[in-house]
Amino acid sequence: MLRRIRGGFASSLRQRLLGWLLLPLLGLMAINAYVSYGNAVHGANDAYDRSLYLAARTLAEELEIKDGHLQLNVLRAAGYLFENHTGSRLFYKVTTSQGQWLAGDANLPDVPARAASSVKFFALVQFDDGLYAGQPVRLAQLVHVMEDGGLADPLIRITVAETMEVRQQLIQHILLDTLSSQGVLLLAAALLVVWGVQRGIRPLESFRQRLADKAEDDFSPIQPPDLPRELRPLIETLNSYLARLGRLIEIRKRFLDNAAHQLRTPLTVLKTQLTLAQRNAEPDQMQTLLKAAGQTTEDAVRLTEQLLAMTRVEHAREMHSPEAVDLIDLARQVTQTHLWRAHQRGDDLGLEVLSESVQVQGVALLLQEALVNLIDNAMHHCPAGAHITVRVGSTWLEVQDDGPGIAAAHQAHVFERFYRAAPASVPGSGLGLAIVKEIVRQHGARVDVQSPVQNDRGTLIRITWP
Repeated sequence: MLRRIRGGFASSLRQRLLGWLLLPLLGLMAINAYVSYGNAVHGANDAYDRSLYLAARTLAEELEIKDGHLQLNVLRAAGYLFENHTGSRLFYKVTTSQGQWLAGDANLPDVPARAASSVKFFALVQFDDGLYAGQPVRLAQLVHVMEDGGLADPLIRITVAETMEVRQQLIQHILLDTLSSQGVLLLAAALLVVWGVQRGIRPLESFRQRLADKAEDDFSPIQPPDLPRELRPLIETLNSYLARLGRLIEIRKRFLDNAAHQLRTPLTVLKTQLTLAQRNAEPDQMQTLLKAAGQTTEDAVRLTEQLLAMTRVEHAREMHSPEAVDLIDLARQVTQTHLWRAHQRGDDLGLEVLSESVQVQGVALLLQEALVNLIDNAMHHCPAGAHITVRVGSTWLEVQDDGPGIAAAHQAHVFERFYRAAPASVPGSGLGLAIVKEIVRQHGARVDVQSPVQNDRGTLIRITWP
């Protein structure tokens, strides 16, 4: 069945396969029928021409010279001709090499002289088509030598003509046989092609049915049985697309769930604070409430930014391609960006480079996001005036601070989403290190935490490439 698509017609795969197979097959059958018919007709004409040649030889053998005159035993010759040429009529003519009539039908046309290469059987006989008494005939002209006759011109030309009824009947019979045999062969081939196409596309139909039967939230790969080798790349690509689609939907669903869960609390607190500020007429308390509302708003904005950052990181594989990244340049840029903020807090932020050149394969924007989160995490959990150091080694990148550190019980969970090791009085979303963990995972690296570092204080988080 054809479906109209954008002004054109799109046929099914089955119809295309049948068209591509049956139409060339029909053309080949037609060519084969034409060639077979031509060969059969040529063979039949050769057989009839040989018979016509034998008729001319028979007449030549019945020629004799008596009393200086040429005579033909017509009875014996005609008996042979009538016995062996039933169904068609024969005519003959005997002339000299100069064209003088000696016997037979004088109106019978002659065979024109031809090159030796076109002569069949023997060099002394030639064939041609002609007209006699208004009907087509086949002519054979034999040159016979009367050596013992004592004639001045010993060369005798014997011309025999045969009507075409039997040949035409045979040609028609050959044509019908050829068409019928080729028709049966074409029908058998068409049935085999249809059967083969039906069986060939059965795995594709099975895959389509399995895909149609999948649940809306099921993005698992499909592996139909008896999958042809030519269809495996298509099925694998489609399964890969299903996996990516499921992953993207899962990321968006997780983002919506996280946003709905995490933003509900600060938005509720903000609403309560604004309501209390509206009801309170004392300026001092109103300023306190508005300041608290501003801090809540700032926390909600930071949470939203980190949720969006996490979503961008999870989509990074579909958006960016890996390239060579210079970790020294990247660390220098990020550190310089945070110098002013560190100066405002009274922190000592510095960069130490322990290798001349450090390059890794990855996405510069993501690695920059990871380092930004490590520095923000250090500033957020350290008191003002902290010492924060960014270091770059031959195969690693780390951030160290001299803050209170992370308790051993929390170190195994700090990279989990929304897990907070800090006291409740310290605001935060618990997403900073989770973003770092996801970026590190996508780059095939490893992230480790060490705390305390020195004098029971400090935290060191290192990203190591293999």
